[in-house]
Amino acid sequence: MKRKLFLVAFIVLPFFLIGCSDHVRLSGQVTYSDDGAPLETGRVLFEPESGSFHARGTIGTDGRYTLATHKPGDGLPPGKYRVYLEDTSRWETPPGAERSVEMPLIESKYNYPDSSGLVLDVNRSTRKFDFQVDRATKK
Repeated sequence: MKRKLFLVAFIVLPFFLIGCSDHVRLSGQVTYSDDGAPLETGRVLFEPESGSFHARGTIGTDGRYTLATHKPGDGLPPGKYRVYLEDTSRWETPPGAERSVEMPLIESKYNYPDSSGLVLDVNRSTRKFDFQVDRATKK
């Protein structure tokens, strides 16, 4: 009996694992549209057209990110996604000011899935998504 159970597990387990690994590993780089310099902070979020989960990747100082849904680097399922950014600001002390203020690094439209204008249809061959953003205008 144990031998049959082992044989069934040995045959079925690989199919189960293949079925569970339907995520596409995706990475990319975020740069500024004016000079190609990397955005050095923040998170990239991928929101599916259907469903409530988000895939996200932390932007490094070189502008690069790798997406994760459940664990680091696991990617995301195929589908159509709206892409937006989060936490893309830094604290600065303007000349003559007594304290620091939060300064946005990119135009605010990129902070929301409805206004970013960034959309990606992820399929099995999608591996990379590089895109550019506009700098925040100084007021």
